[in-house]
Amino acid sequence: MIYAGVALRFVAVVIDGVLFLVVTLVVALFAGGAYSTTENGTHEFGVRAGGWWPVVLFFAYYVASEAIFGRTVGKRLVGLRVVDEDGDRIGLGRSLVRNLLRIVDALFLYLVAAISVWSSPMGQRLGDRAAGTYVVRDLGDRPAPAWTAYGYAPPAAAGGQVASYTEEAFLADLSRAKQRHASGSG
Repeated sequence: MIYAGVALRFVAVVIDGVLFLVVTLVVALFAGGAYSTTENGTHEFGVRAGGWWPVVLFFAYYVASEAIFGRTVGKRLVGLRVVDEDGDRIGLGRSLVRNLLRIVDALFLYLVAAISVWSSPMGQRLGDRAAGTYVVRDLGDRPAPAWTAYGYAPPAAAGGQVASYTEEAFLADLSRAKQRHASGSG
């Protein structure tokens, strides 16, 4: 598993926030929350989204999305997924725990969460630590790299991760390319 860092997680939160704002405004408009007043020559208009329903909608969105799909719309767009220690979906209980602690993690524009992620070897915020969850890069929906179409796969290093492109491999590839070019076959 490749644990997600602060930057991608923050972008996902911003995307989810914009989506939530739009949905909240639309629901408030249909629920009769629009207003327009004129007072002392000044015209004001807007949408009221008061009460507890926006808070409930916010938590329901995060809890349901992560429990059912393993990610929110924002996480999907940036390629992240919430998993348990085995890499499986987290389920309703863990999703509820991690998102109840979002209240603490979100303090100071998610600075509490950022410090928690930076200080964790597995990139966990407080809610993740309490629920035993991890936010990881989701590479499953991505297309295979272009080089696989030509039968090339980088050699695997110890631990199953792809090794870096070594100088020796580069020079060998360069030599083969020069030979193909010289022979006119490439």
